[in-house]
Amino acid sequence: MSDYYYFTRDTGWGDTLWHLTHALLYCEENKKDMLIDFRGSWMSKGDKNLFNEYFSGIDTDINIITDEAEIDANIKTAERHSPKVLNIRDASKSNEDLKEFYRNFKRITPSESISIPMESFAYSHFSGNYIVGIHARCSNGEVLPPKKGNSNRFHGERSPIETIFDIFKERVDNILFDSPRAFLKACSNYKFFIASDSLQFVELFQNAYPQSIVADRYFAPPGCGTGHEKGEKSTPDALKKEEDYGRTKIAKEALVDFYLLQETNFLFKNFSRFNEFCLYKGIPNFHINFQEKCY
Repeated sequence: MSDYYYFTRDTGWGDTLWHLTHALLYCEENKKDMLIDFRGSWMSKGDKNLFNEYFSGIDTDINIITDEAEIDANIKTAERHSPKVLNIRDASKSNEDLKEFYRNFKRITPSESISIPMESFAYSHFSGNYIVGIHARCSNGEVLPPKKGNSNRFHGERSPIETIFDIFKERVDNILFDSPRAFLKACSNYKFFIASDSLQFVELFQNAYPQSIVADRYFAPPGCGTGHEKGEKSTPDALKKEEDYGRTKIAKEALVDFYLLQETNFLFKNFSRFNEFCLYKGIPNFHINFQEKCY
């Protein structure tokens, strides 16, 4: 049996870090050193492994290897990442199990290029306020809902951003302001923190709720995805714009959003593993199910 475990993943931050946390626990239990390789993923460049651009380290007794030459020297004999290392589906776990998973995830420490802008933004905008997080995944393939007989959310018709916003607004108004149990009616020091891949959604939400805040980030042209999901309508011009802006910078901005969502007090969300870590932490939330609203 190999003494090494090879981890690579070309998905979004939420999914990558979910798998990485599971892999870390597996390696610790089986006393394996972990080769973490971001080469070939959307958040790295060519033959460079940029893991250390995003993370300063992992609190563990096993060896974490990110050097390209050392990875290449051991990759042939290493055990490959596979679903067998994943624990049972998160939804079937107890709240304490999820919190324990979150505590283990927090052993993966973001680099200063992530933690400094995140902490600065939180200090400037979150301090002294009740923060309602809004995570709206829109422009990279979210659908409302899949076509009949097709359960894959990425294979339906693309949702108009206005429709996604209308569903969010209906839920936000009902839960926070309109219902008898609405808890923001008498609150004056609240803000909405928006994390979204759609500039159009952000603008619609800010127009409806002026007390909304957004961290600096890149937005792809309408209809074009970014990062790991380019979207069906991404054009050469859109891809060049992303390349010129800098894929590493885009990935860092997304990671800042990822950590800021975990500092909110309440969360409205649609489907994405990007926001699941807020649930693991125990943040109260409302999941917006698009499929109940259309057709």
